[in-house]
Amino acid sequence: MKIIIIGAGELGQLLAERLSNAKNDVIIIDSSKEGFARLHENFDVMTLTGDAADIKVMTLAGIQKADMLLAVSGDQASNILACQIAKHFGVPKVFCRLYSFDAFDETVGITPEFYGIDNAFSAPAECAEAILDATRRRILLEKVQFSHPDATMVTAEITAASPLRGLHIQNIPDQELLQNIRIAALVRENKLMIPRANTILYQNDKIYIAGSKNYVDAFIGYASGMPEIKSQLVIVAGATRIGELVARELINEGHEVRFIVQKKEDGEELLSRMPSGCLVVQGEVTDLEVLLEAGIAKCDTFISTDDDDEKAILSCILAKRSGARKCIATTHKPEYISILPALDVIDCGFNSTLVSINTIFRLMGESSFRIDSRLLAFQAYLTEFQIKRSSPLVGKKLHESKLPPSAVLAMIFRGADFITPTGDTELHENDKVVAIVTPASEEQIKPYFG
Repeated sequence: MKIIIIGAGELGQLLAERLSNAKNDVIIIDSSKEGFARLHENFDVMTLTGDAADIKVMTLAGIQKADMLLAVSGDQASNILACQIAKHFGVPKVFCRLYSFDAFDETVGITPEFYGIDNAFSAPAECAEAILDATRRRILLEKVQFSHPDATMVTAEITAASPLRGLHIQNIPDQELLQNIRIAALVRENKLMIPRANTILYQNDKIYIAGSKNYVDAFIGYASGMPEIKSQLVIVAGATRIGELVARELINEGHEVRFIVQKKEDGEELLSRMPSGCLVVQGEVTDLEVLLEAGIAKCDTFISTDDDDEKAILSCILAKRSGARKCIATTHKPEYISILPALDVIDCGFNSTLVSINTIFRLMGESSFRIDSRLLAFQAYLTEFQIKRSSPLVGKKLHESKLPPSAVLAMIFRGADFITPTGDTELHENDKVVAIVTPASEEQIKPYFG
């Protein structure tokens, strides 16, 4: 596939890395050469310096023969214009990164499609939705969505109150529920394990649960062992777009929200946009006195959305030590993707670049790309293998497959359907198998798929 990426920032670079590794012909356009150095050193990617809104630049990049365009620069207007140009030249698949959907108005026909955009996403909105999922359910750490609308996988932590604590998996009382979800993996003391029927679940274990949304939600409700708090005290640090989206939704749901902002004018502007009932505390979020003034000792969930990654992490550590029951950090730099899972004091960490990457791959849907969603709670990722005709797995039941112990299968997609696999699930040609892998385990299981 010939793919053109607009923007050589952190998101564009990571996309170029993934797509070039998948043997695609990738060219990346940016108005500055600064982002190209790392690409030239490590990846087989062509680069072009110029304005993507310039027809000559796009023509030089080969827009007439492109199969896909990904406009992911930090300039929303430039992204939209690049998409319009791409669709004019007949590019089949056009994706656009937005700051907000406010640029569109369906009532007058100004939609993404009007500009030739096939799929658009807002990075702040995607991050906000991930944070909201983790805020609403106390034991929930992460949720992964797939192209199939009913398929999901979540990460949850076994707490002291959980009825699962101390149980063998095979002895979980609700057997009907257990048969309709799959506990695909388990992380214990930062080690990835494959759970078996006789595996005992312990407090602080992180379990990966796959299945249909209704069954997974029901299992999470059972596993929590306590009713969810209907009205939480939530403290949001940072007057950012992500923080505002999260706070607005939580206030509408009946939660008490307090903001910590550094500048007085930011707080005043924020209050003018927020629903009534929002409290703003002015001060440095890494100042313990400011945290105490905001009510950190009684805080149910502390959410840091600060644009400064280091400050976001430090504020979460201080908040947790000062009494916050759950702490959620948002970071932006790719290097923190692997750092956050190792910080036990932070319950959830969402990286905006990684969330955007996973969103784009999900929106690609039935394309030839693998899922490749990076898991946040552990340094592993989801990837998709297609069972080819030559595979020794064709016609075998899962328990007969002789897959290596490192194979952690979460879900199977078969045509328009998805299957939660059990030992008796028979594997068919063209099945797409979703597995939790590390770089080492991926190489071990790849040959089995033909």
